[in-house]
Amino acid sequence: MKKFYRNYRRRGNTIFFVVMGILFAGLGTLAVFFMDPIVWAAVCYAAAVLLLTVPLFVVHATYGVDGSRLRMRVLFPKKIPLPEIGAIVITAYDSYRRWKGFQAETFKSSSGDIYNIPSITFLRECDGKELDLCDTRTYTRITYKKQMIFDAALDFDFLRAFADAGYAGRVYVSERIYAQYGEAIEKVFGRGEPKVEVFDRLPKNLAKFRKNAD
Repeated sequence: MKKFYRNYRRRGNTIFFVVMGILFAGLGTLAVFFMDPIVWAAVCYAAAVLLLTVPLFVVHATYGVDGSRLRMRVLFPKKIPLPEIGAIVITAYDSYRRWKGFQAETFKSSSGDIYNIPSITFLRECDGKELDLCDTRTYTRITYKKQMIFDAALDFDFLRAFADAGYAGRVYVSERIYAQYGEAIEKVFGRGEPKVEVFDRLPKNLAKFRKNAD
């Protein structure tokens, strides 16, 4: 099984938690010599261990296709049969940037164009009525938190393997991401595939009303 990383920015977060872990380990060492009781040293060492382990498992979480199941690993591996995934939502990937809040991640192509990093969110089911709110990974997670299984930065090699494994659920793609990656998505699912739906920031009911009016 080929593994794909859930998070886009890993190096910076890894460095941050390693530095914080080393800092707390240093404080623990100082506490051994200069503080009483020794419990403060134990607290600092425990914090160092946690910072050097648990966050790094999250930062380097992986996912992939294992036979007919979605396999994901954060702290522990978990497998979800594909029939239990009713929908995937492909939208812009965003992540928490310290001091800046949640920011959409982008990259510059060789031609100088700016592209969004795409994300994929796996849902148990989705009626599509609130997709107008889901222009980023975080908003999708908040909107469908009761139905969410997992989310990650999207790798199109994974998407191809996911489709080839027999995924039969709905595919919702934000208009912004489709404008940038529509050709790649069509190569995976086929042009004009009815289970693929492109959505925009206009509420679904209002979009239907406007279409009928036209």
